[in-house]
Amino acid sequence: MLERPEARTDPALFGEAVRVTAILSRVSGIASALRYGEQAVELARQLDDSELLIEALAVLSSLCYFAGQAERGLRLGQEAVERARPLGDDILLAEAMSGYMMCVDLVDPVQAGKLFDEAIACTERSGDQLFAGALHNNAGVQALRAGDIPAARVHLEAAARAEQAIGEHSSPVAINLGWVRRQDGDADGARSIFEDALRTSRRSGEHFDIAYAVLGLACLAADASEWSRACVLHGIAQAALDRTGEPWQEPEAGYRGESLAQIRAQISAEQSERDYARGLALSSDRMAEVAFRKDPQYSASARSDETG
Repeated sequence: MLERPEARTDPALFGEAVRVTAILSRVSGIASALRYGEQAVELARQLDDSELLIEALAVLSSLCYFAGQAERGLRLGQEAVERARPLGDDILLAEAMSGYMMCVDLVDPVQAGKLFDEAIACTERSGDQLFAGALHNNAGVQALRAGDIPAARVHLEAAARAEQAIGEHSSPVAINLGWVRRQDGDADGARSIFEDALRTSRRSGEHFDIAYAVLGLACLAADASEWSRACVLHGIAQAALDRTGEPWQEPEAGYRGESLAQIRAQISAEQSERDYARGLALSSDRMAEVAFRKDPQYSASARSDETG
């Protein structure tokens, strides 16, 4: 619809539509999302629309984070925050800070913690549950990176409550809670969460959430010494992420590396490469059979015969 000639009849509405498209098109791939984000920022500058520019900069900053372009995201996010602060609008400031904080966290976690506190305070004053959920989720991710599981649990449970208040249920919050359960040693609880998140993300077609949910199941399989199944699941997770064009984010990149090293210490390089390649090549339906233990070869733990 954005390509239709009449789409630009109302320039402000067109700019907002492009900004929203930047958010939504991440489902298709990070490259197209970045293009729309850049277009939204350019349009906002041309229109001299301060609010649209702040929102567009915030979106593009967060997209840069997911694209592995944190330095660029920092610059964009900083501009969004600097433009939003003088306006005295808590909703707009929290939105401006959302992408910026994620990028800051990669280079200065202490400063990011202060920014998270400020942004969450904005949502408490404004009652904005949508961004409260997003910000608590991101603060939970920061705590997971730091290995502070109690703090991660507090933020992620707050994120879940904020989502429930507006009838939302997002896979990212659920997946992050799954990592908390795994760190707590609750394998069954973590597995249930990852499986539910996988069902939800398969219905929505969000490949990045599919990738992270399957990664959780892969790590749990390795924890249970199901080496071959774990390797296949790691291949499935990578194939899903490859469709997005995004790199693995932390802390999941670290969890993934530790799990693969654990697997390769237990089975031969030939077998691990074969199983990983099998996961990469599986169709969506076959992927689900392995993930949900409906594949006869991987329907139950098979520790002894997976170490050959």
